[in-house]
Amino acid sequence: MLSAAIFPSAVRAADIEEIRLWHAPDHTRLVFDLSSAISYKLFTLDNPARVVIDIEDSRLLANLSGLDLADSPLRGIRAAPRDNTNLRVVLDLGAAVDHSSFTLGANGEFRDRLVVDLYDESSATGIAGSVKTIPVVESDRRDVRVAVVAGHGGEDPGAPSYDGKIWEKNVTLAVARAIKDRLQQIPGYTPVMIRDGDYSIALQERPVIARDRRVDIYLSIHADSYRGQGAEGVTIYALSGETADRENARRIEQKENRADLLGGVAGDTRIADIDDDLALTLLDLSMTWSIEQSVTLGNHILGSLDRVTTLRKDKVQGGNLWELRSPDIPSILIETGYLSNPAEARKLVTRSYQEQLADAIVRGVMHYFYENPPPGTLIAWQKENGIIPSEYIVKRGDSLSEIAQRHRVNLSSLRQANNINGDRIMVGQVLKIPPS
Repeated sequence: MLSAAIFPSAVRAADIEEIRLWHAPDHTRLVFDLSSAISYKLFTLDNPARVVIDIEDSRLLANLSGLDLADSPLRGIRAAPRDNTNLRVVLDLGAAVDHSSFTLGANGEFRDRLVVDLYDESSATGIAGSVKTIPVVESDRRDVRVAVVAGHGGEDPGAPSYDGKIWEKNVTLAVARAIKDRLQQIPGYTPVMIRDGDYSIALQERPVIARDRRVDIYLSIHADSYRGQGAEGVTIYALSGETADRENARRIEQKENRADLLGGVAGDTRIADIDDDLALTLLDLSMTWSIEQSVTLGNHILGSLDRVTTLRKDKVQGGNLWELRSPDIPSILIETGYLSNPAEARKLVTRSYQEQLADAIVRGVMHYFYENPPPGTLIAWQKENGIIPSEYIVKRGDSLSEIAQRHRVNLSSLRQANNINGDRIMVGQVLKIPPS
């Protein structure tokens, strides 16, 4: 026996009603759906490699034959009664694995669950440990790297639609993939998908993966729900200042954490190597910048989305959200609409509407970066050399002549490119910018 963990509690007899398996790029998750809470013991054996789960006072009702074990470390799953009332489940492995396990209590429509994660031994720290940090390439024309995060996934479906037929995890992945496809078509941008399949990644791990991939901004895609059917529209969140203060204090207290770094894509400063007072000052400065940039980014995207959908809030909202707590990476969460609203839910599952949302989000990202190009990027080089984006979203206070002057184009050429006879333009209008 290599390792063991015991989780005792006073519980009643439980049935294992279903076993579900989810594949992620670097781990496999088994979810045991239970009729009630359990007490269990999990340990590993070698020669051959196995994970053994002893569950007290329980019985197996689930069918094991239908599980797809391909692309996983599992070679088989078997179960048998033990000591009359107990159950032993054996996971036969093709190679040794690292494992973690935990139980989840019943919550709304979800039953009690036992979750077992199996990691390749090379990724001993789980998902974050398996991601290799991408070195910063010294170049005056590197790509901007955009983290695109599809909310929920796997056994965490997120919010249901009004009729229970649509799940948030599927909408978020579809919109995230549409954003990725759009970014891949634009020179100077590289999308970084944090989740690109039907599997779950822990909230705490998502920003760590993004940092390891050296991203410049972090976009988390979600869909909302409400108890009534009337709520509708897009909302964008950035971290609130109050939450940022609490987060900075937590980082100082726990600054042995490998993720407690500053410097973003340009480089890392480890706060564990700095005096507490100085580290807190640096965190405050960095977090203030990150929140300001997050709000600016969110407002650009809201201005772009205003052309294609309803905005529930026309300004970026502050929130206490774990994903948005990076002190040096501008991070926003985009609620793309309400699945509890029948009309909005039906739109959110159509490819055409998903692509409209993606196009608008990417246009907002492009305008943000053209105004705030990171040094050493192709976008910064383009701006320095007068190369401009091919589209512009009209903002409050703009005039056609000012836009033409700002983009160094002839006013009549700007009118002609957009079929405009006079000078009237509207806030949110997308203008094509002809070559200067």
